[in-house]
Amino acid sequence: MMDIERRNFLRGALLTRAGRTGATRQRQPLGPLPPGMQGIVEQAACSTCHQPCVTACGPGIVRIHPDGHALAGFPWLDFSAAGCTFCGECVRVCPYPVAGEPATEAGLGTVRLDHGRCLAWEGVICMTCLSACPVEALQQDRHHRVSVAADRCTGCGMCIAVCPADALAVAPGPALAGQRHAQSGA
Repeated sequence: MMDIERRNFLRGALLTRAGRTGATRQRQPLGPLPPGMQGIVEQAACSTCHQPCVTACGPGIVRIHPDGHALAGFPWLDFSAAGCTFCGECVRVCPYPVAGEPATEAGLGTVRLDHGRCLAWEGVICMTCLSACPVEALQQDRHHRVSVAADRCTGCGMCIAVCPADALAVAPGPALAGQRHAQSGA
């Protein structure tokens, strides 16, 4: 498998700002790993798997990084339609041993709020994300502006699909960042 950095360099993709931005996106995870898969370190195992985790996911949020992506074959959670219930089915059906300790609910990541997109920060009373959060990690101040209590957030993504302004995203937890770092050999 050819190194994605080398491929971009040989194609001249890194000569323009758009090319560099695209190359950076190809290295970034599309979302957090499913809970319990945070310890997987063998990308080769996932990329050669028939991925039963995708079909086992009740909410249907497990996706696979596409070919050409630095994490091709690795599962990720797409919160655009639903959130994670932490049922563990994706890990239960995984045919490969998961290295390390299974992730706790807090291990998925933390919801990040884009104040520039959030309707509540624009003076509109919007509480859709508040009612969707099962652990009350999203809160409002006296001006009805939303904030995230990072210490309470499980990264489940339940708030993301309901946000009418697309102002929320789950930043992958440190386990995925460390895993990606280990895979690249850096």
